[in-house]
Amino acid sequence: MDIQFAEIEVFAPKAEAAWAALQRQYASRISGAEIDHLLACFVLGLTTPAYGEGEPALHFDLCRALVAISLPPERTEAALHSVPEPTQPWVASAYQLIEKQGAKVGLSLRDKTRNFEDFLAAEANDAAHQGASAIAREKVA
Repeated sequence: MDIQFAEIEVFAPKAEAAWAALQRQYASRISGAEIDHLLACFVLGLTTPAYGEGEPALHFDLCRALVAISLPPERTEAALHSVPEPTQPWVASAYQLIEKQGAKVGLSLRDKTRNFEDFLAAEANDAAHQGASAIAREKVA
């Protein structure tokens, strides 16, 4: 699924940083599937402050798009749809903890972009303006 979100620019750097930190900290300690699911949990928490009360399908599609930045399609789907069997006793609780951490970061982002809806409207307006400019250039050429 190739869905474009203007707000991906807001969330992507945080999701990418989380992926790098997860790789650094856990790559030699837990399975790849567990690390992938930790990323999915973080992304869910990250996006919940802005999308948790909205349309669930839209929220899920945004989560998929963010996880897909770091993972190939088959791993993205697995990370989003299944919880791997923990290889260490602490991993099960880590899923909940990292989702909470993502939510804290998401709240911070929402507070920094106080008018998140205004940001999205500006992004959509800018995209529409760029599209109109491209059409005008084609007509002139």
